[in-house]
Amino acid sequence: MKNGGVDKRIVKTKVAIHNAFKDLVKIKDMADITISELTEEAQITRSTFYMYYNSVADVRDDIENAILKRIDELMDETDLAMVFINPYPLLSMLAEEIVHFDEKNKYILSENNSGRLLEKISQKIVETFTMYLEETGKGDPARGKYITVFFASGIMESFKMWYNHQSSLSLEELCKRMASLIKKGLDVVTNFE
Repeated sequence: MKNGGVDKRIVKTKVAIHNAFKDLVKIKDMADITISELTEEAQITRSTFYMYYNSVADVRDDIENAILKRIDELMDETDLAMVFINPYPLLSMLAEEIVHFDEKNKYILSENNSGRLLEKISQKIVETFTMYLEETGKGDPARGKYITVFFASGIMESFKMWYNHQSSLSLEELCKRMASLIKKGLDVVTNFE
């Protein structure tokens, strides 16, 4: 991204570009979207596009960064000590936020397009929990990192599978079942043998 002002024209143009991207990604893979298609859909010129972005990937990154910012805020607001007691509220909150964003973007959980963002969310979960264990001394950070990577990846893949396969299992029930498994893994992290 090249400019970072708060001028209303800039905001309006970026919203048009984001909306065009979101519309195009509903009908084709992100990797197949061209700048020409994007500018035509946004009803802007290529030179206007290049004032803000260098590539279609930059647009995707800008949208994903907004989503990651919200996930960061949720993780910062979470009492991680309580997650070790009951991971369900955090899982439920993450699920609702991801599904909420996906209703607007229609690609976060898509089987073809979601890998990067879900991977970034997983990394955020791992970083947050590893830092928590290091700062509090309430568990083994090395052991915790491996277990958190395992769970974070599983959580994201489970959300993606649930979304793409129209499961008869409710999202709430999925989160409850994952919380039960995660609780057992967290017990291993905090158990000093």
